[in-house]
Amino acid sequence: MGTRIGRIEQEFILHNLAEKSIPVELQIRKLNIGGVILSVEEDILVFSSSNSELNTVRYGETATLFFSFYSNTMTASCRVVKEGNPVQLKLEKGVYKNLRRKYIRVNPDGDIGLTFTLENARVILDFPRTREYESFDSGIFSDEFDFKSIKSLINDFKLKAADMASENKIVMFRSRKPETFEENLIAETGKCLFLPDTQRGKLPDRNDPAAHLVVTEDFFLNRDGTEKEFLGKTLRQVDKEIRKKYESGINAEIFCPVIYHEYAVGYVYLANKKNRTIKFEEKDLTFCKEFTRFLAYVLDRNGYFANKKEVESEFQPEIIDISASGLLFTHPEKKLSELLGLYGDIQLTLKVEQRKMNILSRVMRKYQYKEQYFYGLQFLEIAPEDFRFLFEYVYGRSFTEADDRLWEGGATPPELEL
Repeated sequence: MGTRIGRIEQEFILHNLAEKSIPVELQIRKLNIGGVILSVEEDILVFSSSNSELNTVRYGETATLFFSFYSNTMTASCRVVKEGNPVQLKLEKGVYKNLRRKYIRVNPDGDIGLTFTLENARVILDFPRTREYESFDSGIFSDEFDFKSIKSLINDFKLKAADMASENKIVMFRSRKPETFEENLIAETGKCLFLPDTQRGKLPDRNDPAAHLVVTEDFFLNRDGTEKEFLGKTLRQVDKEIRKKYESGINAEIFCPVIYHEYAVGYVYLANKKNRTIKFEEKDLTFCKEFTRFLAYVLDRNGYFANKKEVESEFQPEIIDISASGLLFTHPEKKLSELLGLYGDIQLTLKVEQRKMNILSRVMRKYQYKEQYFYGLQFLEIAPEDFRFLFEYVYGRSFTEADDRLWEGGATPPELEL
């Protein structure tokens, strides 16, 4: 993209744009709208144009500004916060100079999809498939457990668990499938069912310190906060079941799934019952979670999953933005993040309307935000006729010699460092 300028320099440049009516180009969807900045108030820009197409711009749409300031082409991503002419734009990521992309990235519009296939991407097993994913490496280590063998690991667990719970057990799904609601819940979600104090009669909420590890009430709520059924139960029904546990003498419980790749292969169970009224703490949950990781690792090392098959898998990620020379996509799967390394090459199939394009690409950028993984790809090999079709689809105009000479926003190409 280029180099982000500092806050003070940004304010100076933006105010100069307004005071001197320096021409600015707004690129949104497939529109190129020339105009000027009328005023700047913190991160809000008021943009005006004689082009009537500005009236088609809608609230919430993302756009890109380009302008030249003392012969330096600069750009800024923004979002429409007020429609009309003039339109109000909110800066999203600041202003950038020294642009280094060959072509401008735009948000995908219309019938466009991306697929690619990776070998050995899936492990096939006869266990319940879950939403979580866990992989292992040879460098696994623990001060907590002795995992030289399955027997020593389980004995270690039993010994330590006896000090924190009145009941503990390990259940595997090899000879049977999940049966109870609790078993189906942890198998489906891949999360722990953590009930540290059943007297509360509630599932943890999203603000719980361990929310990323456990089943929270969000699984039973719509985005607007209304209740929905999950695995045949509502939140009120689940809370009622938790209160029944307390009334029956179960004071605290932990169900922690054993995750192997994308499968729930079993779980560990801790409970404090009847006269043992001690509540579970987050450290008890951490203990269970760590043990299940080592159990899966030791089981694999000792041939427990010997009948597994590794097969290729097709991925269909979401395209965030695209240019004529690359794209940014996102996918939630951790397994893909492990398979697709930085500077790795993949063969993409990009489908635009009825046209399929096979494009050899390279991962040039990779990062994680919350539970999503993002990948910035550069196209390495694309058929000339596919390139021209893609260019016209993305920008709404034909490719010209000027596009070949200049970079995004009309910037001159950066100097090569030889």
